[in-house]
Amino acid sequence: MIEIDLWNLLQEGDEEAFAQVYQQHVDALYSYGLNLGYSPDDVQDSIHDLFVNIYNKRGRYTAVKNVKVYLFIALKNTLLNRSSKMATVTLNPEEHDSGEASVEDFWIASESEGNSREMLKQGIAQLSRRQKQVLYFRYYKTMSFKEIAEHLHINPQSAKNLAQSAVKKLRAFLMMILILAFLIG
Repeated sequence: MIEIDLWNLLQEGDEEAFAQVYQQHVDALYSYGLNLGYSPDDVQDSIHDLFVNIYNKRGRYTAVKNVKVYLFIALKNTLLNRSSKMATVTLNPEEHDSGEASVEDFWIASESEGNSREMLKQGIAQLSRRQKQVLYFRYYKTMSFKEIAEHLHINPQSAKNLAQSAVKKLRAFLMMILILAFLIG
């Protein structure tokens, strides 16, 4: 079933659709939260908070065009909200429990996100103009490969191939950076 159809069924109260949306996205959301620099516990709690909120407010969401993008943005907002609440609690050093994240932890997490963004920009700079265009249309404009193909005057398979090769190049670049960071650090 198409992702947006599942989302619409979820909004109508279909619990099976809710479970499928959760199962389809939980792993990617978890990885995304960790890549933003948050702890595994915070990411898990935020994902659960996000889906509880979606379940409790089903039927009240406006039309969502891209479920995955919506969930990623919603998770990031949930993590940021959780972080700001924790930061206000941990600002008093006398009340700081070693099990809670400190202000320094939040600063490091935001620095990590900034570094990740910078590495991604460097990786994107390595791509061809066509690959950049396809990624832009696919992930920022959330266009289908058919729409991208029509816009760029190429066939849909070529658009798909360009996207796949671009993602492979980005993964290889980022993996190289991570390996170098591991070896140096």
